[in-house]
Amino acid sequence: MPEIGKLVDKVEANEIVLPEFQREYVWGKDQAKELMKSLYKEYPIGSLLIWETENPPEIKNDAVDREQYGLFKVLLDGQQRLTVLYLLIKDDIPPYYTSDDIQTDPRNLYFNLDSGEFKYENKSTRDNPEWVKVTDCFDDDVSIFEIAKETTEDEAEVGAKAEEYNRELKRISKITSLQMPKEELGKSADVHQAINLFDKVNSQGTDLGDAELALAHMSAQWPYIRREMKETQAMMAEEGYDFDLDFYVKCMIAVVTGGMTYERVYDTDKETLVESWELVDEVLNYLTSFLENEAQIPDSSYINTRAVLIPLIKYLSDNDVRMTRQEKDAFLKWLYSAMMWRRYSRSTDTTLEKDLSLLGGPNPVEDLMEEIKDDRGRIEVQPSDLEGRGKSSKHFYNMVRILSRNNNPSDWATGEPLRGSYELESHHIFPKSQLYGTLYDSNNHMGRKRVNEIANRAFVTSRGNSEIFTSLPKDYFPGVKEDHPEIFDKQYIPENPEFWKLENYEKFLSRRRELLADAINEFIQSFETPEGPDKPSLEALIGKGENHRIEFKETLLYDVYRDQPNADLKQEAVKEIASFANAEGGTLIIGVDDDGDIKGLDRDLKLMDDKDDFEVTLSQEISSRLGDATASLYTQIEFREIEGETVCTVSVEPSSDPVYFEDDEFIVRQGSSARPLSIQDANQYIQENWA
Repeated sequence: MPEIGKLVDKVEANEIVLPEFQREYVWGKDQAKELMKSLYKEYPIGSLLIWETENPPEIKNDAVDREQYGLFKVLLDGQQRLTVLYLLIKDDIPPYYTSDDIQTDPRNLYFNLDSGEFKYENKSTRDNPEWVKVTDCFDDDVSIFEIAKETTEDEAEVGAKAEEYNRELKRISKITSLQMPKEELGKSADVHQAINLFDKVNSQGTDLGDAELALAHMSAQWPYIRREMKETQAMMAEEGYDFDLDFYVKCMIAVVTGGMTYERVYDTDKETLVESWELVDEVLNYLTSFLENEAQIPDSSYINTRAVLIPLIKYLSDNDVRMTRQEKDAFLKWLYSAMMWRRYSRSTDTTLEKDLSLLGGPNPVEDLMEEIKDDRGRIEVQPSDLEGRGKSSKHFYNMVRILSRNNNPSDWATGEPLRGSYELESHHIFPKSQLYGTLYDSNNHMGRKRVNEIANRAFVTSRGNSEIFTSLPKDYFPGVKEDHPEIFDKQYIPENPEFWKLENYEKFLSRRRELLADAINEFIQSFETPEGPDKPSLEALIGKGENHRIEFKETLLYDVYRDQPNADLKQEAVKEIASFANAEGGTLIIGVDDDGDIKGLDRDLKLMDDKDDFEVTLSQEISSRLGDATASLYTQIEFREIEGETVCTVSVEPSSDPVYFEDDEFIVRQGSSARPLSIQDANQYIQENWA
């Protein structure tokens, strides 16, 4: 087995090279630190995988002259570990990288000669001489006796202390002589076999995603595709549209294959890849102008899901990078609707596959809109959708930003137009400092939601924000109305002075939600007149059957199997509501059996006074089991008639925070059923969806 020191020497001499299809250095600083801690303790750190070949793929950074080498040792697995070791032992960038490729450089890692700890540079490492830079430990640049003199008051003990330090220093420098197992892939393997093995071994380390694997296979055909993508990525970022590399890979897959099946791009020839990427690049140039000038989306912060751009990119690539005015308007309506209703928030690739398949039809945008309607149940925004929603609810918050930008807003202090001239700030119309302590408790979850609602936000310049500062609307709105009255219409501010008073804050929120919802609906509808109602009929909803967004319950209180009342059944309905709130929302229909047969509410209503009593009973159950916020902000109960029977529909919006059943059970929607998660799975789900 080779020693670590000799391995990094081979990297320095270009005897070990990195293929172009490999991703860049992606380890974080904590991973680098943990590697050094393991080596310090002489723990195993895994093996390297080397492919010996006379016909290698393109080498990253053109690190070697291919004509001068006969047999190449290509590193397939272990580059993250070997890169860290090279950086710390050689105090330099390995030849297969440039400094731009090292986004998280671990060379400011320090080692404590007394405690054996590792820590990145901070005040404590600078103030305590016992902390020495790890890179210095490998080039004999640590003065043990000088450090011992600084840290030991008794001169007689300096020698002993220096010996202790020296033992620890040797444990670090000894790392270069530790052996690292090496496995080899034979010369008979081809590049695709090497990539498949590369994927298999990487699945045990830092995950190699589907897009990264697809890019590796494309790199085998066209070695410089990663470089081309990164150049475009940098250009787009300069324009304000900052997307990760996976986005550009997905654009290529969509354009090359017409879908989102990654494996279909693996064997695409170089000529097709080059032509497709040139087309994608052209489309992206067109798209940046379209987004900024016509969609009122000046940068990527307005886009809550990058996937929403991929159908548009595919459509443009199929249509000579052109759109008529009618096509632009149709796509704008779809774009806003898809972002606002989070079309790609779950099963992104599956949803993209479906949507991409619709682009070849006679009415592609209409078909795309129908998918949103089928999935969400409606397109129209209701005031209740905005209740309790703050900046974290980006799908609505960004829509309000787009709406305000479209109106060419004016500064509240000067009245000058803002669009394109200033970085706008999100201003609390009623200052937080006035609301907390007077109307709401800052430690109360519901209070914070009310204070930070979208309905309490307006967009102003930094100067306008600072001039208003902690003033109440009743104090500063009269002057604004006198000097710049157009601002109220442009940002949908209630003009009734009664709403500007602190004691009427709830009324202000309610009225502004109405104004914003109406404005959003009018704005979206302005791009294309709908041919039918956005809300599907109840028959259509039931006809879909139970799925990830629809659940049937035959009764609320009446046990159809025991033929008697059963109050515990209410809990099952509420668990379904919790599962919808923790996923992407949905509709619970009470009065319909599992087969979709209409049974009505007669058996339940005989146990109550009337429908009002039914609604109160269900609302109280939701509040007691899930909390007041879920009952008031995220659920809407309605009674509807179908086939001569009354049924109850409970529309559930996705919650902006995790919802727990009775404070301790976390339930999510999986397929057509609700399922409780273990503590570990719940924590992971919450981190992925709310962190």
